[in-house]
Amino acid sequence: MATVSSLRNRLLLFQAEYRDAVIGVVFFCALPLAALIPIAMNQDNPVVATQRVMGTIEYVRLMPTNPKMAAGRGLYYTYDVRLDGNSAVTSIDDEVGMPHLVGSVIPIERQHHKRGGDTYRFLNE
Repeated sequence: MATVSSLRNRLLLFQAEYRDAVIGVVFFCALPLAALIPIAMNQDNPVVATQRVMGTIEYVRLMPTNPKMAAGRGLYYTYDVRLDGNSAVTSIDDEVGMPHLVGSVIPIERQHHKRGGDTYRFLNE
Protein backbone atom coordinates (compact mmCIF):
# COMPACT_ATOMS: atom_id res chain seq x y z
CA MET A 1 0.00 0.00 0.00
CA ALA A 2 1.40 3.36 -1.02
CA THR A 3 1.67 6.15 1.49
CA VAL A 4 0.58 9.70 0.77
CA SER A 5 4.17 10.94 0.45
CA SER A 6 5.05 8.04 -1.87
CA LEU A 7 2.08 8.83 -4.10
CA ARG A 8 3.00 12.51 -4.12
CA ASN A 9 6.59 11.66 -5.10
CA ARG A 10 5.35 9.46 -7.94
CA LEU A 11 3.12 12.28 -9.24
CA LEU A 12 6.03 14.73 -9.10
CA LEU A 13 8.22 12.28 -11.04
CA PHE A 14 5.44 11.74 -13.59
CA GLN A 15 5.02 15.51 -13.96
CA ALA A 16 8.76 16.07 -14.43
CA GLU A 17 9.03 13.23 -16.94
CA TYR A 18 6.11 14.16 -19.21
CA ARG A 19 5.85 17.95 -18.84
CA ASP A 20 7.57 18.70 -22.16
CA ALA A 21 5.50 16.12 -24.01
CA VAL A 22 2.23 17.52 -22.66
CA ILE A 23 3.21 21.08 -23.56
CA GLY A 24 4.20 19.95 -27.06
CA VAL A 25 0.90 18.17 -27.64
CA VAL A 26 -1.08 21.17 -26.38
CA PHE A 27 0.71 23.55 -28.77
CA PHE A 28 0.44 21.06 -31.62
CA CYS A 29 -3.34 20.93 -31.15
CA ALA A 30 -3.81 24.64 -30.40
CA LEU A 31 -2.07 26.04 -33.50
CA PRO A 32 -4.50 24.57 -36.06
CA LEU A 33 -7.44 25.66 -33.91
CA ALA A 34 -6.05 29.20 -33.68
CA ALA A 35 -5.84 29.33 -37.49
CA LEU A 36 -9.55 28.47 -37.74
CA ILE A 37 -10.73 31.31 -35.48
CA PRO A 38 -10.74 34.06 -38.18
CA ILE A 39 -12.64 31.75 -40.54
CA ALA A 40 -15.26 31.03 -37.91
CA MET A 41 -15.60 34.73 -37.07
CA ASN A 42 -16.25 35.67 -40.72
CA GLN A 43 -18.92 32.96 -41.10
CA ASP A 44 -20.96 34.56 -38.35
CA ASN A 45 -21.43 37.87 -40.20
CA PRO A 46 -21.11 37.31 -43.97
CA VAL A 47 -21.47 39.95 -46.69
CA VAL A 48 -25.01 39.80 -48.10
CA ALA A 49 -24.97 42.75 -50.52
CA THR A 50 -22.49 45.08 -52.20
CA GLN A 51 -22.96 48.53 -53.70
CA ARG A 52 -20.65 50.80 -55.67
CA VAL A 53 -20.42 54.31 -54.20
CA MET A 54 -18.14 57.28 -54.78
CA GLY A 55 -16.13 59.02 -52.10
CA THR A 56 -13.75 61.96 -51.69
CA ILE A 57 -10.48 61.44 -49.81
CA GLU A 58 -10.13 63.94 -46.97
CA TYR A 59 -7.11 62.69 -45.03
CA VAL A 60 -4.32 60.13 -45.54
CA ARG A 61 -1.95 58.73 -42.92
CA LEU A 62 0.75 56.08 -43.08
CA MET A 63 0.21 53.37 -40.48
CA PRO A 64 1.52 52.30 -38.10
CA THR A 65 3.04 55.52 -36.86
CA ASN A 66 5.54 53.52 -34.78
CA PRO A 67 7.55 51.14 -37.04
CA LYS A 68 8.14 48.80 -34.08
CA MET A 69 4.40 48.12 -34.03
CA ALA A 70 4.45 46.86 -37.65
CA ALA A 71 5.26 43.27 -36.70
CA GLY A 72 3.19 40.91 -38.79
CA ARG A 73 1.32 43.46 -40.87
CA GLY A 74 3.75 45.93 -42.30
CA LEU A 75 3.01 49.44 -43.49
CA TYR A 76 -0.32 50.52 -44.93
CA TYR A 77 -2.33 53.69 -45.52
CA THR A 78 -5.48 54.67 -43.64
CA TYR A 79 -7.79 57.04 -45.52
CA ASP A 80 -10.63 59.17 -44.18
CA VAL A 81 -13.18 59.21 -46.99
CA ARG A 82 -16.36 61.30 -47.22
CA LEU A 83 -19.07 59.32 -48.99
CA ASP A 84 -20.96 61.20 -51.70
CA GLY A 85 -24.42 59.78 -50.93
CA ASN A 86 -24.84 60.77 -47.28
CA SER A 87 -21.71 62.84 -46.48
CA ALA A 88 -20.65 60.34 -43.80
CA VAL A 89 -16.91 59.95 -43.14
CA THR A 90 -15.43 56.46 -42.91
CA SER A 91 -11.90 55.04 -42.60
CA ILE A 92 -10.52 52.62 -45.17
CA ASP A 93 -7.18 50.77 -44.98
CA ASP A 94 -5.15 50.12 -48.14
CA GLU A 95 -1.82 48.45 -48.87
CA VAL A 96 1.30 50.54 -49.37
CA GLY A 97 1.76 51.43 -52.99
CA MET A 98 0.85 54.60 -54.79
CA PRO A 99 -1.31 56.55 -52.31
CA HIS A 100 -4.54 58.20 -53.36
CA LEU A 101 -4.35 61.99 -53.29
CA VAL A 102 -6.34 64.15 -50.88
CA GLY A 103 -9.35 65.58 -52.69
CA SER A 104 -9.55 62.84 -55.32
CA VAL A 105 -12.89 61.19 -56.00
CA ILE A 106 -12.60 57.40 -56.09
CA PRO A 107 -14.95 54.41 -56.43
CA ILE A 108 -15.58 52.44 -53.24
CA GLU A 109 -17.41 49.18 -52.62
CA ARG A 110 -19.85 49.21 -49.70
CA GLN A 111 -20.29 45.72 -48.23
CA HIS A 112 -23.45 45.23 -46.20
CA HIS A 113 -23.19 42.42 -43.64
CA LYS A 114 -25.89 40.07 -42.38
CA ARG A 115 -25.99 41.66 -38.93
CA GLY A 116 -26.41 45.18 -40.28
CA GLY A 117 -22.88 46.63 -40.36
CA ASP A 118 -21.23 48.11 -43.43
CA THR A 119 -17.57 47.86 -44.39
CA TYR A 120 -15.85 49.66 -47.26
CA ARG A 121 -12.97 48.87 -49.58
CA PHE A 122 -11.39 50.56 -52.58
CA LEU A 123 -12.22 49.12 -55.98
CA ASN A 124 -9.21 48.16 -58.10
CA GLU A 125 -9.66 50.14 -61.29
